[in-house]
Amino acid sequence: MCLTELHVKYLQLEKYYNLGAHYCRQQCEKVGVAIFVHNSLGFTNIDIAQHCKYQGIEICVLKLSFGTQNICILALYRAPSDKFSAFLLQLDTVLQSLYTPRLHFIICGDININYRNESGNKSQLDNLLLSYNLTSIINFLMRLPIPLLLQ
Repeated sequence: MCLTELHVKYLQLEKYYNLGAHYCRQQCEKVGVAIFVHNSLGFTNIDIAQHCKYQGIEICVLKLSFGTQNICILALYRAPSDKFSAFLLQLDTVLQSLYTPRLHFIICGDININYRNESGNKSQLDNLLLSYNLTSIINFLMRLPIPLLLQ
């Protein structure tokens, strides 16, 4: 389960899930990304905090292994006020550091792009993803009208 814009500094869902990976800026509010993994699954946290020094991206990564299959899950957030070209450069750097032909990727998060309309930003992101043999599967609005509340 990938979460973005946590609005809290720490979440605890340990009854069923382990906090597999997370990143949260200490000096900002309404930020943070996290990946929770079901207790039955093994995982490896991949520390890429050095790629979050740039203010416009928050990202965390973990790797799951299922027999011979390795899956790399990225949870990321891009602030809507961020320069998109800087975000793409950081995402490219992260993908370069992780990419191997045998590793499957799942990228989840809030990139703040309207995928229902053609735009330069959408095309640039699609081209970057394609360079790593990835494609977006989102073709609908992703906003939820009701906030998720955790206790």
